[in-house]
Amino acid sequence: MQNIFIGRQPIIDLNGHLHGYELLFRQSFDNYAAPISCNTQATCRVLVNALNNFGSRKLLGKHYGFINIDHTFFNTPLFDAIPADKFVLEILENTLVDTEFVTNVKNLKEQGYSFALDDMDLSEEMIVRFEPVFKYLSYVKIDLFAASKEIIDEKINLFEHYEGIKLLAEKVETIEDYEYYKKSGFTYFQGYFYEKPTVFSQKKFDPSHRVLLEVIALIDSNADIKELESKLLICPHLIINLLKYINSVAIGVKEPISSLRHAMALLGRQSLKQWILLFLYADAIGPMFSEPILLSALFRGKMMSCLASCTDTSIHEEAFLAGLLSLFDVMFGLPMNEVLSGIHLNDSILSALIDNEGILGDMLALVVSIEDESFSDIQEKIKNLNLDEDKLSAMATESYNWSNDFYEEHFADIIV
Repeated sequence: MQNIFIGRQPIIDLNGHLHGYELLFRQSFDNYAAPISCNTQATCRVLVNALNNFGSRKLLGKHYGFINIDHTFFNTPLFDAIPADKFVLEILENTLVDTEFVTNVKNLKEQGYSFALDDMDLSEEMIVRFEPVFKYLSYVKIDLFAASKEIIDEKINLFEHYEGIKLLAEKVETIEDYEYYKKSGFTYFQGYFYEKPTVFSQKKFDPSHRVLLEVIALIDSNADIKELESKLLICPHLIINLLKYINSVAIGVKEPISSLRHAMALLGRQSLKQWILLFLYADAIGPMFSEPILLSALFRGKMMSCLASCTDTSIHEEAFLAGLLSLFDVMFGLPMNEVLSGIHLNDSILSALIDNEGILGDMLALVVSIEDESFSDIQEKIKNLNLDEDKLSAMATESYNWSNDFYEEHFADIIV
């Protein structure tokens, strides 16, 4: 049986925190644009994978899963297996809205299920057609490509009469759009807009951040622990957080820490490197978008490592590091070459991050295409790396699960 690929599009709240993911079904990267014969069939396959094969907790973490349905969905017994507190049922724009459909929505709403209306274009036809279910909706997703700012500004007050409705802007492409629609009354925003640096500001690179990047380079060069210790001593705030981390329940160290060198030895070099990278993300970006960017960095690192294991196992550690570093330009608001200037990293990592070249650059381009759901690019990229779709799908799912688990275990209580 062919593997099913599940895409995840993040949904962000007003504070830049993750609210949920829309789960999207893809049966092939080759025919990604082909019409799906039955919306219910597609949703069923997504749910079978999410609930049975992957586990919703691993795939979603603590967040909601948004799944597509239409009028045919209620003819299946599958919705009985959907946890009402974990999933939002997203009504597709081509749904037949008749008396039976409205009654089904009403009954499930009374049972605790939540509904969203997908791809609202604010046309009079769509407003009239879906008005019978407005009072049962928790979300209305407005398609920013289908409705102009002028139309949105004109018609946005329509939903103020429905207390339960929160507005969700989908296809948000820039931070500027995010800020604009926040002021317009939207509560949630869908897309990877927070990963896209727009106009780089002339920020100064915090010297402590530079030191930590140098520590990472020293770890990669297998430097003596004394040299590592002397570098870390320049960053007392990191040392405090490192000691808290090592003594946390997640690590489970019971013996008293006698020195910084002792702490580093307990954690190990690779774990220390990972923790410093993630601390850098948290320290540099602050609370806004901390969680989604950290999760994206973790996903990229793990996915890069998985790809390397299938092509060249000798570079899996470099691949993991390249993935984690790949959002540093976004994090610091500086061009990548400036962020990494003077840092003694492996040439293959630098080529991938700055010039998008080499085997690591090819892997990173594939991972970004998976995130952005640029399925037209994926087919060619996986051929170049001698991968198949089923293997890629399994690796993506493993990376989703690992990134959620790692974040929840090690950083959920640190990043607020």
